[in-house]
Amino acid sequence: MSGRRHPSSRRPGEHPRQGDGGFSLIEVIFALTFLAVGILAVASMIPAGTRGVTQSRVITSGLMAAQIKMEDLRGTTYTALAPGTFSDTTSVFTRTWVVTDSIPMAGCKKIQVTSQWTTNHGAQTTVLTSYVTR
Repeated sequence: MSGRRHPSSRRPGEHPRQGDGGFSLIEVIFALTFLAVGILAVASMIPAGTRGVTQSRVITSGLMAAQIKMEDLRGTTYTALAPGTFSDTTSVFTRTWVVTDSIPMAGCKKIQVTSQWTTNHGAQTTVLTSYVTR
């Protein structure tokens, strides 16, 4: 065997050589600072994401309210579909539907359903239009 020792095997009381691995205190502080800044940046985006999801949920619900009414009206027979303007309220949505005769031609009825609601961004509206024939 040669007289060389493995670098990790030291005698008790022997100081490690300069350049042995590890991190200095300043390197650890810089790393923790960058990590904290990154975590704070991500954490600041969470409320904006939550607001976006909530707003999307309300818009989807408003569209569904209009879609349900449209499907109901399209399921009504041509003769039972009375022309005029009607409305109802479901939870936070006000639905208005207008049935018009002979639009765009004779023997055709135009159905337009509007769903309205109010959010902290103001009044929101969605409009669906369909046509039925005899």
